[in-house]
Amino acid sequence: MLVLAVAIPHRAQTQDTPPPQRTEAELRTLLDGAWFLSTPERTGQQRIDAAIERAVGEMNFFLQGVTRDQLREKTPLNRRIDLDFLADGRISCVFDSRFTYTTRPGVAQPFTLPDGAAVDVTQHFRDGRLEQYFGHSLGRRWNHYAVSPDGRTMTVTATQQGPMMPVPVHFTLEYQKRS
Repeated sequence: MLVLAVAIPHRAQTQDTPPPQRTEAELRTLLDGAWFLSTPERTGQQRIDAAIERAVGEMNFFLQGVTRDQLREKTPLNRRIDLDFLADGRISCVFDSRFTYTTRPGVAQPFTLPDGAAVDVTQHFRDGRLEQYFGHSLGRRWNHYAVSPDGRTMTVTATQQGPMMPVPVHFTLEYQKRS
């Protein structure tokens, strides 16, 4: 047994080793509150626009213009995201005071968007982050909310995919809490 212990090196945590994943309770505490875009607005919009261009660039020429316009309309730059973890376990998310989604973790709930479209929203914790899934007849979107090791920065990674899109829209934005 002693030989085996010597033969298997101990793995020490280094700067390259990711920190242990946070629990749901830790994430609820860290993510709760108002998060403000820390990426400059122009840079944030450029990231979204570049992601849309990558997605439509692979499409049929005749679909590019229509799809580009629809994606730009449906993918606004959120300057503020409010996350509230309610005492009854529900998760509430508000984007720039425009849309509010409140669901129980892991339970899909239908919502009607201002344009009348229906979307099913599911929110849950997975792999040390909060994940939102939006299902629609024309496609789906995932938002992943990850908190930095110091708890001060939230990184939102958005991925949107539709049946006519050979390449997904994919972008990342950073947010910070204000004291």
